[in-house]
Amino acid sequence: MKKRLLAALTAASLCVSLAACGNGDAKTAGGQSGEAGGNKVTLKFNFVKASTDPEYQWYDEYFSDIREASGEEVNYELYPSEALGATADVLEMAAMGQPVVVDCDLSYLANYVPDLAAGMAPYLIQTPEQIKTLWKSEVGEDWSRALADKGLHLIDLHYFGARNLICNKEVHSREDIGKLKIRCAATPMWNEVVRVLGGNATNTAWSETYQALSQGVADGAESPMGLLYSARLYEPCKYLVRTEHLIASTAIVMSEEVYQSLSDEAKKAIDDCASDFADKAVERVQSVEKEYEQKLVDEGVQIIEIDKAAFIEAAQDTPKQFPEWSDGLYERIQQAIA
Repeated sequence: MKKRLLAALTAASLCVSLAACGNGDAKTAGGQSGEAGGNKVTLKFNFVKASTDPEYQWYDEYFSDIREASGEEVNYELYPSEALGATADVLEMAAMGQPVVVDCDLSYLANYVPDLAAGMAPYLIQTPEQIKTLWKSEVGEDWSRALADKGLHLIDLHYFGARNLICNKEVHSREDIGKLKIRCAATPMWNEVVRVLGGNATNTAWSETYQALSQGVADGAESPMGLLYSARLYEPCKYLVRTEHLIASTAIVMSEEVYQSLSDEAKKAIDDCASDFADKAVERVQSVEKEYEQKLVDEGVQIIEIDKAAFIEAAQDTPKQFPEWSDGLYERIQQAIA
């Protein structure tokens, strides 16, 4: 915890430095740079995607809509490519009351509320629309309250993309994948995802994935089509297996303290724009997925259709791997999204 606090304070110092000196990667829209002044606040939005990614424009539109709907009480700056710092560090800044916003998968939030990891259980969410259904359900409301107690406000939960496996060997079954080392992040749920796929987990930072695949440290990786393409993983890997093991979501999170400091009009602006964005994300992401799949094919990647039955059967044991989850949580999610 001390290390996380130190990292967050370091990131906070970087945040102040960037505000003072300017940053070529940041997109600014009005307000006092990173400070709540009078009845206004400028939110610094830190996210993984690069400024060249289509999602950058979507986020710019998202926060521009919030700015307008709030009567310019809520302004914003965009920091792509984690320009403010690593996701976990900036998330801690939000929990400490800083005016920052983060996009992250639910495994990051599970560090604060363990039950949220269940939203990433393989083959649990089966359609993109179910993500918003879960967010708006009693389960989602419980999660939001629990996060608020930790200093975090869940702005939205939206569709990120269907995750598939790309590898350097041709495989046609879960048994075949058992011979491969699959790159994943170093969290219990990501290791569980690889177990469900049948592979052997190799914990590597995403920024090191290309090198790991090129040097034989890993034989495969999993992600949505867009990230597989933008990371150029089609160079060391020529086989994409359509496992669709996760209909993945992204959470947008800010400080609960900052959210509660806003006027009712500004809170409503955030809530309404978030709900609208979650709906738009489904169609937008699906459209981009098709484009990037074709780009991968154009780069010589072979798409392999695979029988998912063995993966789905293995996924039934996922709740057993997480005894820290609330009793009946998995079943409650199933009922919420049915």
